[in-house]
Amino acid sequence: MLNRRNRKVQHGYLHPDGVKALSEFACETLKTLLLPSGLFCYDRPFGGPLRGESVRYSILVLLGLLKQAAHGGSPTTSIDDLHRAVVSRIDDLGVGDLSLLLWAQTRMGEPSASDTLTRLQQRSADLHGLGTLEGMEAAWFVLGTAEATAASLPARALFDRAYAHLQSRRAPSSPLFRHTATAGARAKLPNFATEIYSLLALAEVTRHSLVPGSAAQARALADKLIDLRLPDAGWPWLFQSDDGVVVEPYEVYSVHQDAMAPMALFALAEAVGDQAYARAAVEGFQWCFGANELGFMFYDVPNRFAHRSIKRRGPAHSMNLWANAALGGVLKVRARTSVGGVEVNRTCRPYHLGWILEAWSGREHLHALVPSRKENEPASL
Repeated sequence: MLNRRNRKVQHGYLHPDGVKALSEFACETLKTLLLPSGLFCYDRPFGGPLRGESVRYSILVLLGLLKQAAHGGSPTTSIDDLHRAVVSRIDDLGVGDLSLLLWAQTRMGEPSASDTLTRLQQRSADLHGLGTLEGMEAAWFVLGTAEATAASLPARALFDRAYAHLQSRRAPSSPLFRHTATAGARAKLPNFATEIYSLLALAEVTRHSLVPGSAAQARALADKLIDLRLPDAGWPWLFQSDDGVVVEPYEVYSVHQDAMAPMALFALAEAVGDQAYARAAVEGFQWCFGANELGFMFYDVPNRFAHRSIKRRGPAHSMNLWANAALGGVLKVRARTSVGGVEVNRTCRPYHLGWILEAWSGREHLHALVPSRKENEPASL
């Protein structure tokens, strides 16, 4: 259990200087989300039971545990048992999830990565099917094949296909990426996951020196996302890609603040040697520690629970989402409608904890790039 006497854990809550305590909290919380099948649940409501089962989230956790172990950490969930549970469901996996598994197995040095690569080659042969993938899955396709290529697996041709497909989603007049490669209305309305995983993919391609020009493209995308942040350094949810504007800020997710944005921005900072990107990630990190519009602390240590987001309250959530998406898609303007107030989404998903480990393992020192808020300081940066 977490050491309650640690000065980084105060009154049952974490302190933004305590990145190691946050990783320990992630491991302890993960144990509460593991199912008897050996896989992780889909989510858990605060005070409620585990719901569903997610192979995808289990792979994301696996990646985080591997990163933690590689940097001297001690995972509290068995990596081998989790890998076996995932592989037992491999027939159910599509392109995005196979790409994640290939990434994990490459990191493990797992011989069965060759079988996963073959499956991914077969599943990705349908070009129309690739076009309908969500943006984050297209980015995962690049990430998995890039890691396999860098590890000298015979994946270069598949990486080239994945990278070319990701490039086909680039907006013509902004650095953002479209959500799909189809002609549907949603194509030009990507979410933050589409953009941040695309950034991570470009950063890793740059790190491995796989494609000339990827660094400049990654910088342009990162600069645009940083420019579009909310006043409290929250990462907004929905964009109009072609015009490079935010069309709906909510939900603002804690996993974006403490894990997904840091993953991508830290990777970019390392790939191009520019700490400004790491600093931007740390500015957003403190949002989870009360530097948000509700002054809410997202980590509940005694209950081993990481709350999910700030969202619009009740029925107003969907109404504002679609109204603002329509305004952004048709009139090409920033979000306009806002009724009903906001509230905390009190659910917890296991991949959030896995991505904390992925983002911060070996990078704990980076939190010092931005001073933490003092007690009673207003929740703004």
